[in-house]
Amino acid sequence: PDVAKVPFMIDSSKFDIVEAGLKWCQGKPIINLISLKPGKAEFIRHANIVKKHGAAVVVMAFDEQGQAATEEEKVRICKLSYDILVNEVRFPPEDIIFDPNILTIATGLEEHNNYGVDFIN
Repeated sequence: PDVAKVPFMIDSSKFDIVEAGLKWCQGKPIINLISLKPGKAEFIRHANIVKKHGAAVVVMAFDEQGQAATEEEKVRICKLSYDILVNEVRFPPEDIIFDPNILTIATGLEEHNNYGVDFIN
């Protein structure tokens, strides 16, 4: 078809590749992913580029301290990301998809025992 019937998921760990994909993608793609891992300024820069192209975005529960492991960390990082996107970037809330990360379960390590429960909660 002349126009894609389903959205493309653009996924790369290098944002310049994501940006190149946005320039050539028709319709409304989904970007996988942005996070607060590289810092707030870079998160906002990436979000503005995604918004400029009208794409939706997957937000991973990472910040500068690393990957969220507990329920509290997942909620804190996702809420902070949402607040920045909606209130500062003016990103459409309906275009935000959260990936709170389910971590490896059943490893036998006691510190991992609650990972599944934390994800579900």
